[in-house]
Amino acid sequence: MKRIEPTIIQSPSLIPDFCSGPALLFMAVVMELVAICFTLASGEPGAELLRRLALLSLYMQWIGLCGGAALCGLRRLFLVARPGLVFGACWTTLILIVMVLSNIAWYLGTSPSFGVLDPTEPRVQFILRHSSIAAVVSLMLLRYFWTRHQWQEQVRAEGESRYQALNARIRPHFFFNALNSLAALISIRPQQAEAMVEDLADVFRASMEKRGRMAPLVDEIGVCNAYLRIEKARLGDKLDVRWDVSEHLLNWPVPMLIIQPLVENAVYHGVSKLKDRGTIRIHIYAAQKVLIIEVENPLPPVDDPGSRGNEIAIDNIASRLKLIYGERGRLDMGPDNGMWRARLSIPEKSLLLGGESE
Repeated sequence: MKRIEPTIIQSPSLIPDFCSGPALLFMAVVMELVAICFTLASGEPGAELLRRLALLSLYMQWIGLCGGAALCGLRRLFLVARPGLVFGACWTTLILIVMVLSNIAWYLGTSPSFGVLDPTEPRVQFILRHSSIAAVVSLMLLRYFWTRHQWQEQVRAEGESRYQALNARIRPHFFFNALNSLAALISIRPQQAEAMVEDLADVFRASMEKRGRMAPLVDEIGVCNAYLRIEKARLGDKLDVRWDVSEHLLNWPVPMLIIQPLVENAVYHGVSKLKDRGTIRIHIYAAQKVLIIEVENPLPPVDDPGSRGNEIAIDNIASRLKLIYGERGRLDMGPDNGMWRARLSIPEKSLLLGGESE
């Protein structure tokens, strides 16, 4: 199976992706608002007002459509250029487009077939007047995008800091428990202890990953299996794990170390509290473009004081999901038919607040 590299969530672009429908719709709405403002400012009577609005709307929508197409074509340049260069290039491009379209509009509007423009107005004056208006309107529009970009960068930086802080809080809890298990095995089963050290190194390497916060599901499963081998060496046949995951889902991008704490919770506050053998079931499937991850374990004895589970790690998972996916990512936990079930809902496309993953 082809392995994909962890995805880095990039910072938002200064200019929206005008190759997409929502951005083009936004441009169309702005152009229509401009047409309405100019029509109302003209002071024309009723019937003439509607005629003027129709013509101006057609003219402004052509400007918006051509401008959006040009910005879509320059999208790759905008992703690598400096913000100041992007701002200047967009402003110049929009003005040039208006100059070209206003030149065409003057020839059509003053022709005998249409006759909707004043033929006494010089062509150069007509073009300069419309280009000046375009310079002001596009400057205001780009300024809005610039301000939004700065706000998104701030939100992304704050989200990154919070994410790193939450991730750092998970590590001490897991490694403290793992080291206790390792210490118990060194004297009685040294070979298993050596294998445990290798598995512990794999888990530690995943938690220290710096390339990004997303990884394919197959890598997260590998981390979980490394952790489960550590616990298998400690609990022996008492621990039984059963996976149910379709192969076509193995490349689905998920947040790193998002499943392992749930598996750890199932081991330490489920199976390890039982006197007999316990089974952990991990069912992973997709429904309506959402990846569902269910981790199920037996309920611990009612009188066990630690039966509430690892609340810090669970709270961290919920916070990380909210940081990356907003309200679309969910963690639901609770008893169900004599078992404890944790369910993760991960959307198909990951979006950090103010950022995007491609």
